[in-house]
Amino acid sequence: MKQYEHSLIAMKRLLDAVGESQWAKWIETDLTAWQTHRDVSHHLSAYGGMGSFNDIWICRANQHAVTEHQEPWANTLFEWLKSTCYFLAHHPNDAFGAESLASAIGRHDSALAAFVGGDKAPASMRGYAHEDRKLNGWRCLLCSHAESSHRDIETLIAHDVIPKLVFESCERLSLDKLVYQSLALNIHNIENLRETLATAAAASGIALLDRDGWMRPCPKCRADDTAVYRWRLLIGRELRFEPADDNLPMHK
Repeated sequence: MKQYEHSLIAMKRLLDAVGESQWAKWIETDLTAWQTHRDVSHHLSAYGGMGSFNDIWICRANQHAVTEHQEPWANTLFEWLKSTCYFLAHHPNDAFGAESLASAIGRHDSALAAFVGGDKAPASMRGYAHEDRKLNGWRCLLCSHAESSHRDIETLIAHDVIPKLVFESCERLSLDKLVYQSLALNIHNIENLRETLATAAAASGIALLDRDGWMRPCPKCRADDTAVYRWRLLIGRELRFEPADDNLPMHK
């Protein structure tokens, strides 16, 4: 079996598992087109503008059959599996090793396909190796109080772990097993990763609180001047988080 066909089978299994029936049927048509006519055009036509394959967001709010804990893993797997399908559709008869896939596939490649000239986007927007590991959360721009959540920690872990698993599984033709593994949260060393990142957040002055909605007002100073905030993970003798470069400035 070619890697392209295998990636489509895995994608259909993921979409079936989360109850995304419309696009699961689309992928089924892609499979038939490849198996009968060696045609990839129907699959490539899914990547467009509004209402395209790129607009899917797997979550309970969209009536998908996932739990709160599964959402970060299902979405991250979908994003990387989608870009893998897109890449392999351009090379449907070829076989690639994990390292080759990691150097060729970027998380946003399939989304960039919707734009004219998207295939010429700079490497900083395309490559897996160029993405910082970022923790999302909230910060008061007045008093600096910072919060994130266990769900955001889970999202960071998924973004860090899933790409390598996708590339390795694609090489071994075991992407279908990765779908079940990810949805079952059966990830090697996951408890240790959770504990390590939670410790790094605490050492960086970031409280981990699972709240609904915006952090407003600030629980420390009661100001309404709060914003979504991101921190980069710094790997040194001790793991720490530092503010990313794309945040709103703090008030002086």
